[in-house]
Amino acid sequence: MDGRTPISTIIMVLAGLVTTPGANVDRETCFKQTGDVAIAACTRLIASQEFSGDSLAAVYYNRGTTWYDKGDYDRAIEDYDQAIKLKPTFAQAVFNRGNAYDSKGQYDRAIKEYDRALTLDPSYAKALNNRGYVWDEKLEYDRAILDYDRAIDLNPRYAQAFNNRGIAYWKKGEYERAVRDYDRAIELDPRYAQAFYNRGIAKLTRVRLVLAMQILPPQG
Repeated sequence: MDGRTPISTIIMVLAGLVTTPGANVDRETCFKQTGDVAIAACTRLIASQEFSGDSLAAVYYNRGTTWYDKGDYDRAIEDYDQAIKLKPTFAQAVFNRGNAYDSKGQYDRAIKEYDRALTLDPSYAKALNNRGYVWDEKLEYDRAILDYDRAIDLNPRYAQAFNNRGIAYWKKGEYERAVRDYDRAIELDPRYAQAFYNRGIAKLTRVRLVLAMQILPPQG
């Protein structure tokens, strides 16, 4: 699964705003720090009433991502709700709300969020990857693979999508295809520890399957 969207593009929304010195400090803290300190700064920015529209949506978005990082998914969803109300085309907030629903185990709601994110941005490869991940969690491996295929078509260097597609192939018992996807993920990211681990499991499973076929007596 792909995590939170980098906030560099969100910070740009606030660039150039004329604010009080205190708000400037809180803005830096809200967008560049983590944990309770960041949440407190974002909360002060919201209460200051110095922000509106897209800029206020950006503050809610970042507080939501911080709640998400703390594992408080309900509060994260509440903040993403506010961000999306202020900016209905905010695909990143919709995407992250999908991540929060997935983390709560509400897979169908997560899929609807990724669907909406893709409607807003059809080139959103991360949304395809994460929707594929949820299909995998729902044991719908063929649908997962289709989404990973589309993510890879959009971004041929998307190592995580190759790794995730390998997992889906492994669960379907297609070990050779799984190994090929792990190989590609490792080519793209030679430090991708999870892909190395997954490839080892796939190869071991394949060897055990071959040995089992050799040991089993013929059936009459």
